[in-house]
Amino acid sequence: MKRFLPLLLVLGLGCLWVAPAAAITPEAKQKVVTAASKNLIEIGISYSGDQVHFFGVNPVPGSDLIIRLTAEKDEEIKFSVKGKVGPFWMTVKQYEVTGAPFTYKIHSSKPIKDIISEATAQELELGYPAIRHKMKMHLSSGSAAPDDADKVFKGMLKIKTEANLYNIVEDPARLQVAEGKLFKHYFRFPPAATEGRYQVESFCFSKGELVGYGKDIIEIKKVGLENWLTQTSQNQPVFFGILAVVIAVAAGLLVGVIFGKGGHH
Repeated sequence: MKRFLPLLLVLGLGCLWVAPAAAITPEAKQKVVTAASKNLIEIGISYSGDQVHFFGVNPVPGSDLIIRLTAEKDEEIKFSVKGKVGPFWMTVKQYEVTGAPFTYKIHSSKPIKDIISEATAQELELGYPAIRHKMKMHLSSGSAAPDDADKVFKGMLKIKTEANLYNIVEDPARLQVAEGKLFKHYFRFPPAATEGRYQVESFCFSKGELVGYGKDIIEIKKVGLENWLTQTSQNQPVFFGILAVVIAVAAGLLVGVIFGKGGHH
């Protein structure tokens, strides 16, 4: 009997131990079959934005949909906080912000809070609160205040929204679903969208549980003169600097000739 006591003790402890909740792994869920009207957006001198349409099949008919567009790159943003110093308004502190996605757009078949819990939204980074939680701030000058994080986040959100880089649309009219299965929608890529890879992820939820997942990759690439200028500035900075000076001088002479204020005697 004594030799069974250690085994009984281990079994007893095992019954008391509760395993932590497993992390949500979207890739392990049923695949959402999707297609894009184009997977490459070319940026030239005349580029003024583009629009890409997406189509998909919901693997669980009738489940809720959340579609997210993000850039694969994050960015470091510098924010200045203004305050009143005497009679003047001026910059009183500066923050460097990291962890926020360059682009963040969402389309959902109904409000996100009606589809999933706050915990699930946080884990899958769906919604602005998830971005706020992920964002990191470093004070580079000035003195911090308790409400700075909220001010900086609201400022970033305003700038990004005005540039059409951030947007959340919780409207079934924007994300059209036919017979509870086939869906279609589109994302606008504004002029502010820069070169790089962007991913469009489709999440399907049934009763708050993730049941399907799919992903499309959209690449934005510079072409023509725009690409040549970028490559030259990066790979041959000296030549690019000389070229810029020559162009500036030539433009000045041309303006002088046109308006009769120089360029000839």
